[in-house]
Amino acid sequence: MKKAVFGALVLLAGLSLAQRADYRMEARAAGALSRLERVAERAGGEEKLLAWAKEVKARAERSHEAKAYFRALREAEAALLLYRAAQGAPEGFKPAPREGHHPRVERWEALRHALARRVKERAPEALERAEKELAYYRGQDPLVRDLIAEAKGRLDKEPGRALLLSWAALALISAERGF
Repeated sequence: MKKAVFGALVLLAGLSLAQRADYRMEARAAGALSRLERVAERAGGEEKLLAWAKEVKARAERSHEAKAYFRALREAEAALLLYRAAQGAPEGFKPAPREGHHPRVERWEALRHALARRVKERAPEALERAEKELAYYRGQDPLVRDLIAEAKGRLDKEPGRALLLSWAALALISAERGF
């Protein structure tokens, strides 16, 4: 009798923990979708990337309605990355304009160049990882293949956009495989 009661308590505790995890994922997905909605309202930039972002946003909303919260979260992340890529690449940022020689401007310039160098180093790595994951998990999503092809084409001229496109492809691969 004690074993049965103990087993029932463990089962109930496990079920309550599993339900909590589902609510957390639902909250994360809902937060990502609301952030995505705000970004989509004021999005601008390259039309091809914006069309892909809108397509992935619609997928994320459908996944959320179907209560596939992990998939919705990953698709929302991919759409956010595509909107960022459409707006412009994180090649670096410009410091506040100042006249003459100033240590703060030199520091900002050094930081901007370091960021650009880091993006240039990471873009090929992310692209290679996306290609390998697509092959390993046998991804069937044609959009992922298009994103990888687009990232390859932009790798030399626009490494920042290539990096964002690769990350978006990785997020979609993760959404498809479920982890």
